Amino acid sequence: MAENVSRRPGSKWSLTGLAMACAAALLLATPGSAYAFPDNGDSTLADNATHTYCYTSGFTTDASVGGYAMAVLGNTTDMDDLFPIDPPTCSFMETDVWWWELNLAAGIRGTRSCWLESPVGICTSSDLTLDYAELDVGAFDWEDRRKTAVHEVGHSVGLDHDPGCAMMSGQVPDATLQWRTYCAAEIADINGAY
Repeated sequence: MAENVSRRPGSKWSLTGLAMACAAALLLATPGSAYAFPDNGDSTLADNATHTYCYTSGFTTDASVGGYAMAVLGNTTDMDDLFPIDPPTCSFMETDVWWWELNLAAGIRGTRSCWLESPVGICTSSDLTLDYAELDVGAFDWEDRRKTAVHEVGHSVGLDHDPGCAMMSGQVPDATLQWRTYCAAEIADINGAY
């Protein structure tokens, strides 16, 4: 009889569980990838290919960046972006992305955290937080806001940092579109997983 694999503290992987994990890793691997996928800090994937989103009541400075980032995901990958309700305020914990606006620590422009994670590495709901005061330091504020929003959405679907596109860390060096979209290898990883 096969043992259940769990992520409880102190639990051990069974041989069956290890075989299942290896099979899953092989299925998710993309030959052209320069990094492991998913590799977003907690190694979770979103729950499905439809990424729903909402705005918390404090997300008011420039809510258009949330819609922009979700549209980039929906228009450049096989995933769909969707408002689950109208108006798009947050009230369902299963909504994939909750957009927040907060003052973060100095130098932190945005964050992503998995708020509702299953025992098998699926993140049902992520909190994406932007700090506009940090985003508006320096040049290219409009581009920087959108790059950071696209970047945090990328983390919510399993992407790690990549210096050649939206998944780069820090401020955009110029106004070109490459900083507000995903690299080809990242698009391949997303399409392969969803």
